[in-house]
Amino acid sequence: MPIRTLAVDTALGACSAAVLEGDVVRSHRFVAMERGHAEALAPMVEEVMRESGLAFADLDRLAVTTGPGTFTGQRVGIAFMRGLRIALKKPLAGITTLDAMAAAAMAEVQTSRAAVLHDAKRGEVYVLATGEDCPHVPLQLAKFEDAVATIAANMAGSTTVAFAGTAGEAAAERIRAIGGSVVLTGIRQPDALWVARLALAAPEPHEVPKPLYLRAPDAKLPASALRLRATTQDDLGTLASLHALCFPQGWSARSIGQLLGTPGAFALVAEAGGVACGFVIVRVAADEAEILSIGVVPQARRAGTGRKLVSAGAEKARNVGAATLFLEVARENEAARALYAASGFAEAGLRPAYYREPGAKPEDALVLRANLLLP
Repeated sequence: MPIRTLAVDTALGACSAAVLEGDVVRSHRFVAMERGHAEALAPMVEEVMRESGLAFADLDRLAVTTGPGTFTGQRVGIAFMRGLRIALKKPLAGITTLDAMAAAAMAEVQTSRAAVLHDAKRGEVYVLATGEDCPHVPLQLAKFEDAVATIAANMAGSTTVAFAGTAGEAAAERIRAIGGSVVLTGIRQPDALWVARLALAAPEPHEVPKPLYLRAPDAKLPASALRLRATTQDDLGTLASLHALCFPQGWSARSIGQLLGTPGAFALVAEAGGVACGFVIVRVAADEAEILSIGVVPQARRAGTGRKLVSAGAEKARNVGAATLFLEVARENEAARALYAASGFAEAGLRPAYYREPGAKPEDALVLRANLLLP
């Protein structure tokens, strides 16, 4: 029997709801609005459910956008759908706003690549570039100029890229000016129709979606305000976004998911004021463990977050039997080396020209080692 899905979006500049039965659209509403989502959502859901001819009990799956978006808008949709999840005892899937726009853009112009740039104020944009046959630019917050440059660097080939989002037109003009093959779509906001379609294609969710905030707090919070927690499958987008904010070559959510699916791998995320601001990814094999990646977003650095992540990752590795913890760090990264030295790491080896970034001189990596005291 086809899966019956109710999806909503209130995260950005529109309010929408859709009911799908498999691939069939039973009902759909989309209204552009900058505010008033809280007042509009419930009546809109009642309307699409009535038009669909289905009762709430007939639904098999729920879906909602998790962000990025406005603080209030994100919470309106998530709170509403979490309530339905509890009342109906149905799984609730979380889909990012830019994934929904990318899917809509590719469908509109029948291309396999899309770039979504949405104005985030302060000269910044939320950006995502995706497609089966091109490098993936992970969902992240970036300066507009940096986002355009990154997309341009990943546009090798002749396939046309569909641009979407409120900053998509400006970006498409820049790319077109340097000879890129682009087409501007009419997609400016996420639509629940595509939220439902993406949720239908995804595995059945088992965790409750959380808001995805990409902008770290402007004010630095004391280390005591930090919260560290283990991640779930629903955090893959957050981890990819954090990685992209910390490193020039960000890892995609898919690659992180594959990594965390290997035996002994786990990740922790640090949150300040409810906003994810750092992460650590660790893999344990027998009595040895390795920190595969660790990062703290620029706005949250020098507040003890990195040290807490190292300590928490080491403790969890030790608790599952690791006696030694390894990591690699660029020889020139003095700040990171000082952090690791203070955390008990010592040099154990050298990997010449290990780090290679496009257009940059290769950097040596130091292999560091720390002994873990078994409990």
